[in-house]
Amino acid sequence: MPEFKMPTALDQVTAEWLTEALSRRYPGTVVTSAVPGLTIRATGTKQRLMLDYNDAGHEHRLPPTMWFKSGLEEHSDHVRTSHARESLFYAEIEPLGLLNAPHGYFAGTDADGNSAQLIEDLLGRNARFGAATRAVPLAVAKATLGMLARLHAHWWGAPELARLGPPGGSLATDGIVIRIMTDAAWDDALRREGAVLPPEFQTGAQARAGMEKLWAYDRTSDALCMVHGDAHPGNMFFEQDGAPGFLDYQRVMQCDWAHDVNYFLIASCDSDDMAAHERDLLEGYLQEREALGVPLMDRDEAWLSYRRHTMYGLVWNVVPPAMQTEETCLTISRRFNAAAARHDVARALDL
Repeated sequence: MPEFKMPTALDQVTAEWLTEALSRRYPGTVVTSAVPGLTIRATGTKQRLMLDYNDAGHEHRLPPTMWFKSGLEEHSDHVRTSHARESLFYAEIEPLGLLNAPHGYFAGTDADGNSAQLIEDLLGRNARFGAATRAVPLAVAKATLGMLARLHAHWWGAPELARLGPPGGSLATDGIVIRIMTDAAWDDALRREGAVLPPEFQTGAQARAGMEKLWAYDRTSDALCMVHGDAHPGNMFFEQDGAPGFLDYQRVMQCDWAHDVNYFLIASCDSDDMAAHERDLLEGYLQEREALGVPLMDRDEAWLSYRRHTMYGLVWNVVPPAMQTEETCLTISRRFNAAAARHDVARALDL
């Protein structure tokens, strides 16, 4: 039987290809019509599809719309592992119900390393999508940390983590973070109105050194787990009752648990709320994780790791406008700059 190949261009996402993909999980399904809709080209390639099926497809209650996602951009070869991680998530992790995520109808990676997924269209749930300008309330933050605790506990310190690549994942290995933290970009960030960065991070070289030191800690961490990897507000959605969920699993990786917890809380929540409540929220997360069987963690060590991981969020000072809106970058970078001073990040990293 010939290998099932993933599309390498959008015109290959045909009714025939969709039939073969969907029938693997939903036997007997035939896609009788596939009409492409909105296409979004960014880190990955996403296209909304309007579908119709034979009787078997309708009996499986397959939806009239879903999203095709893959890496079909010029830069995709540099981040191919991230698309494979997303296929792994939708094939093996999403069905476990550890966190609220879009349902995956198909996920695969072929022998050439090309990956593709067919993912639930959340408009069918009337979901609201996250935005940095709408700070996450404390009660929702607590619920979100509960989801992350379940994800982190699942492969805590387990051999399966090796399937996710080295600690720090593609954030460290594909070089994109260091490439955008140029001296010129950092100088521009310092000149923005209202930009207040700690004195230890006034140059691009200082910022890059801090990032490398953080990754060095992650590589030697004894508290590694599977993390979402990119848990900022733009990758969140909310049900009609306000319940949170996460999108975009391209950065799923093994890392120190604090990567997710710090990145989510500081990027998504009001700075004053975090200054007043982040230690309580962290304690709640640790208790939830321990209730799932993860060994007890020294609270001072946990707080130190949380503080260290504020370093990663400083990259928002230099995120290019092609990747995020200026308003989003300003909102999130100000939250991380305030947290970096509050957490004395340079001292936490022993810089």
